Amino acid sequence: MTMDLNPTTFETSNLEHSDPIGYETLRRMATVARYNDWIYEELAPYAGERLLEVGCGIGNMTEYFVHKELLVGLDLLQTSVELTQQRHRASVNVKACLGDITDRLLVDHLREHDFDTILCLNVLEHIEDDQQALVNMYDLLTRGGNLLLFVPAGRYMYGTLDTALGHYRRYDWIELQERVLAAGFQIERLSYLNLAGIPGWWLNSRVLKRDILPQRQLTWFNHLAPFFIRSERALRSIWDVPAGQSLLCVGNKV
Repeated sequence: MTMDLNPTTFETSNLEHSDPIGYETLRRMATVARYNDWIYEELAPYAGERLLEVGCGIGNMTEYFVHKELLVGLDLLQTSVELTQQRHRASVNVKACLGDITDRLLVDHLREHDFDTILCLNVLEHIEDDQQALVNMYDLLTRGGNLLLFVPAGRYMYGTLDTALGHYRRYDWIELQERVLAAGFQIERLSYLNLAGIPGWWLNSRVLKRDILPQRQLTWFNHLAPFFIRSERALRSIWDVPAGQSLLCVGNKV
C-alpha cells in the first residue's frame, strides 16, 4: 500500500497505454454528459462535505463534487491519481492517493480525514473481494455517514463488454442488498436505474460480442437522455420497476 498526495506531472497517454480499453471507455463515457448529470442528481441529496471517491479514474464523476469541503480520490492506477492531482492542483480541498480499498493499512492511513460520504461509482464490480471493500468503506465512514454505491445490474447481461472492462460480476438486487447489509450498513435506498440502457448493453455485449460501446451509439443516447430520464422518472413514480442497467444504493452507517 502506497500513498502520494503531492501533485505530479501527468500525460494522458500513460493511462491510455496502461489500460487501453478501460481508458477509452471512460473517455467515451465522459461524452455522455446528460447521463452523468442524471447520476449526480440522484446521488447529490445524500452527499455530505467530506468525501472519499473510491476509483476516481479519469474524473468523470469527480468534477461534480469538487466544491465540497474535502474530496479525496483513491485509485489503483498511479496514472489516474496523477491525473486527478494535475487537474486539481490549484484546489487545496481536492487530494488523490494511490491504494487498494481492500487493504486494511489503507483504512488506517485515511481515518484522519473523517469522511462523511464515500462514493463508489461503477467500481465495486472491478474488485474481486467486494465484501472486504464494503467492510473497509464502512469502517472509514463517520457515524451517520453515507455510502453512495452505483454498480452494473443484471447477471443475465454479463458479456464481452464486462469481460473487457475487468468486471468480476454484475449485481442482482438481493445480492447487493445482502452484501451491503453484511458490511454493517443500513440501506436507505436501493433501486434500479437506466431502463433504456438495457437493450444497448445486451446487443453489444451478448449478441455482437463487442469489447467497447460504440461512440455513435453513446452520442445518440446522450441526445435522447432527457426523454429517457423523464420517462423513467414518471414510470418509477407509479411503479417500482424491478429492472435497469444499473443499481443505485445508499447505505448509512448508524
